Amino acid sequence: MSKTLERTEQKLSYRVPALEKGLEVLELLSGISQPLSLTDIADRLGRTKQELFRVMACLNEQGYLIRDANQGYRMSTKLFELGSKHASTEALIARATPHMENLTHELSESCHLNLVVRNKMLVIARVNCDADVSLAVRVGASFKLHERNSGHVALAYLSADQRSKYWEQTGLSAAEIEQCESEFAATRRAGYRTMESSLIVGVRDTATPILGADGKLLAVLCVSHILRVGESEDSTRISSAMLECAQAISSEFGPTMLNPSGASAQTAT
Repeated sequence: MSKTLERTEQKLSYRVPALEKGLEVLELLSGISQPLSLTDIADRLGRTKQELFRVMACLNEQGYLIRDANQGYRMSTKLFELGSKHASTEALIARATPHMENLTHELSESCHLNLVVRNKMLVIARVNCDADVSLAVRVGASFKLHERNSGHVALAYLSADQRSKYWEQTGLSAAEIEQCESEFAATRRAGYRTMESSLIVGVRDTATPILGADGKLLAVLCVSHILRVGESEDSTRISSAMLECAQAISSEFGPTMLNPSGASAQTAT
């Protein structure tokens, strides 16, 4: 018997076998980064390929799964996108947007807002600037926390227990995890982190947390800045404006623990 059925058979008054199979597939693939064949999925769930064939076809047609050229299945971002429409997320976007618009006007840079969803960063909102050249990140894009600057900032503000559970899923070595952990304290002291983009040459990523009234992480505010010819490499102007913006957004949810005036005097790289 599959794990999902073991958990739910005592709770369900009305069984919907096809739906149960679909949920099992989504739960399985949500924790796996590499595509799996129908045979692999059936084996891991303790089911037959015949049981899952129509379920997989339906999930693929509805956009929840992506099937590659080798007939391997992986999760799409559709569930992330649906989750971003949740009322609490909509409220966060609504309250953050006016402050993000002020930030883009001040910096002449686009900015975006990221949310931690199922151990990944999801871009939930973006405000474009009116500059002739700027960098914009696609709403709906998602990536592993430890692979991007905003994810690093998110990890720095998650609890030790949450980070420990995350590290268990990454496959990183103990030395790599220790290196990341050693950098988190500096990020928390500064209140932000700036680093060269891991994707694009000549771009600097700056990220700062949006904290709730209880000091817990709500989201991460990000600016990807294109270094222009003749421009100073000093990123203080961007980080200072971002800290003020993050504080303003956090204040929408009550008094916060973030102190931009104290944090802006330090740099985390």
